[in-house]
Amino acid sequence: MVTAVNPIEHFKEQVASAIKSQKVKTNEMAEFYLTNLLASFVTSTRLTNEPLAFVYLKALNSTRAVQIQQMRQLGDISLFTSGFFSDSLNRKIVDIDYYMAMGAASYSFVASMHKSDNEHVSGLFSELARKFAAFVDVLTEVSQRSRLTSSKDILRIYERWLRTKSKLAEKALRDIGIEPQQIGTKPVH
Repeated sequence: MVTAVNPIEHFKEQVASAIKSQKVKTNEMAEFYLTNLLASFVTSTRLTNEPLAFVYLKALNSTRAVQIQQMRQLGDISLFTSGFFSDSLNRKIVDIDYYMAMGAASYSFVASMHKSDNEHVSGLFSELARKFAAFVDVLTEVSQRSRLTSSKDILRIYERWLRTKSKLAEKALRDIGIEPQQIGTKPVH
């Protein structure tokens, strides 16, 4: 017998657990947004093959409503890709740093567009922008629990830590007995 899984219910539990595990201070609105983001990517084909910079430039040259919609989508794609598929960005022309910068900038743009007309929406996207790296770690943990990525590749975890200073990657390294440090620095004794 196959049991149907409701993506919202599944990810609500996963996101709440990862937020607690990562010690991210956030509100229910951001938690709800992350849950819906994951559910929407699982049930649709929201990813685009178009370079993020092209989407960004097209959005800037559009009407206000289109700008908001496209910048939000750009932030969502960046957050989802950075959290769930960061390993796929290794050794590519653009890496996780680029996705994280584009995502945070896009969410910040959406926040600024709503500043005068909807303080709740503005606050949500401002928080998503400010805590983008922490939310990437939350989605990475959900991804690892969902077995969509592997934490076995120590070099990938270390490379991710070097680029992002991710607390999750740092913890993963320490859990396997590796004390992360920048290349060229001396270990602390």
